[in-house]
Amino acid sequence: MAGGDEPITIVAGGGRSRTVSLDAYLDAPAIEASERDANAWIKSLRHALVEGAALRDRLTYRGDSLWWFVELYLHKQRTVVSACRAIRALETLVARERPEHIDATGSPLLRLLVSQAARRHRIQTSGGSAAAALWRARVRLRADGGFHTFAAIADRVRPPRGEARPDHAVDVAAFVHSAFWMRERDEEGYVGPVLRALEARLPPGRLALVGLGPRTNFRVRGWRHRLAEFNDPGARGLPLVPIEAFAGWRAIRPSMDVWRDRGRVLRALRGSAELRRAATIDGYDIWPAIRVDLIGISHLQLPWSARSMDEAAAALDTLRPRVVLTYAEAGGWGRALALEARRRHIPVVGLQHGFIYRHWLNYLHEPDEMAPSSANSGDAGFPRPDLTLVYDGFARAHLIDAGHFPPSTVVVTGSPRLEAFADAGQRLTVADREQVRAAVGAKAGQKLVVLATKFSQIAEWFRPLVEAIGNMPDAHLVVKCHPAETAEPYESVAASVANVRVEGPRSDLGALVACADLIVTVNSTAAIEAMAVEVPGLVLALPNNLSPFVDAGALAGVDDPAEIATTMRRLLYDQAARRSLAEHRRAFIERYDIVSTGGAATRAADAILELAQGPVSQARP
Repeated sequence: MAGGDEPITIVAGGGRSRTVSLDAYLDAPAIEASERDANAWIKSLRHALVEGAALRDRLTYRGDSLWWFVELYLHKQRTVVSACRAIRALETLVARERPEHIDATGSPLLRLLVSQAARRHRIQTSGGSAAAALWRARVRLRADGGFHTFAAIADRVRPPRGEARPDHAVDVAAFVHSAFWMRERDEEGYVGPVLRALEARLPPGRLALVGLGPRTNFRVRGWRHRLAEFNDPGARGLPLVPIEAFAGWRAIRPSMDVWRDRGRVLRALRGSAELRRAATIDGYDIWPAIRVDLIGISHLQLPWSARSMDEAAAALDTLRPRVVLTYAEAGGWGRALALEARRRHIPVVGLQHGFIYRHWLNYLHEPDEMAPSSANSGDAGFPRPDLTLVYDGFARAHLIDAGHFPPSTVVVTGSPRLEAFADAGQRLTVADREQVRAAVGAKAGQKLVVLATKFSQIAEWFRPLVEAIGNMPDAHLVVKCHPAETAEPYESVAASVANVRVEGPRSDLGALVACADLIVTVNSTAAIEAMAVEVPGLVLALPNNLSPFVDAGALAGVDDPAEIATTMRRLLYDQAARRSLAEHRRAFIERYDIVSTGGAATRAADAILELAQGPVSQARP
């Protein structure tokens, strides 16, 4: 609801008016503290009393706690972290600038906080009220909740897909996101190598693929895509069965009670004195913004979560797998699957498919969350996978230390994608490299810089990066779009710069990085995978989730856009700097066993099948 880059108008220094960005008043420790404080705030709510019971025990479905879905919603909305950042920035701004007047016209949350900062510090303000915008947000969430619920009902009026009901149980039921099936390669975009390895080891028909969510990425999804999917309930042309095809109206009828109960749940949440008190952060009252999130919980998240549990239950009862495989284990779908699999004593394997962000609340759990609830016999604790397969020792240490996963349940099997990077680098001949470089517009003698990130993460930094490259005619930047995004936002900034090329999401990132002199990112695992081919990495917009790699010296990083050009030149041309970075990178790789020697997909498949072939009693009760 608010971002640190939002503009604030202040009058200071003899009546001079100027517009500043809140980001300018946040240093790295303040940003880190805001992330930590927001996560701690969200986690603390599980203990808040709601109608005489802890929130974790108050919201349940079939005995299971729905807290696991509530925390995800609050984390995704980022209301609290935005508030923590804005409060720190405002206090620093007031102390540094001593403004006579302060205004904000941005998000409702920011306007709410600015008005309180003005009252607290006796500063004049004429900014607009946030009340009307917050009211509209509440109305919109109520409408969205109704739309999604009735859309789910409408889905059930279509004839079911017959092949959704096999005549035999399966060994492995793999639940994958439908939007990430790569049609041109006929492969799942994240865990395709593991699925291929499983298929090679199982008899025909013993691996079932179940599709989760829309079949089109949300960033490009429009009404035409929705209509096409509605008219194609069986996902013709895809080798997976949408999870909705397993669950008719009868299967999702129980979750309709959660929808009908939404008003009572909202009143209970709003009536909690402890939730109300928690909404005061460092003396600032963000309750009006939290009230919006409470509607999102009662009208959107909880009905969806219960419906997802019903759909997961129907799929599991139909397929009767010996083991469930998913790479969505930390999100809402994964938690719904794990809850229903646990109810049926079916073991679940979680498969790492990307970098595990250190501030990502999905993987942060306290010891009491992992344990069963003492007040609710139906709550067996956080619905973690029985086995989680990760890329390296760095991810394993994070899950054990920050997530309190039992060490025996987290196994390092390696990264197929990292191995593909290494393989791509080894297979390319000199002629191949020149061909790859020429294909993306790099001229002979130019240094090749590859940008791999999401535009949403680099938006504020992309123009400074393009300007820096524009002043380096001896370098060429190629932008590899993220699979979830399009080229348009990059092209709108870089279209007129001759030594910048924007490549679509389907281009071969492995080949590009193998031919690169430098990879640039914000949070992409591509910088880690580039270690396998000895390509140095530059991380922008510090601090972020790659900060531990920068702190260890394995990657270079900058926290100021003005440093981009100087740092890039050093990494491209200063051989001493490149050697130093390489030494630290190799030490980090050795410490955490990051680069494997091949066979990651095979090791993952073996671990999955070993669990599938064991007795069902191996699953956690």
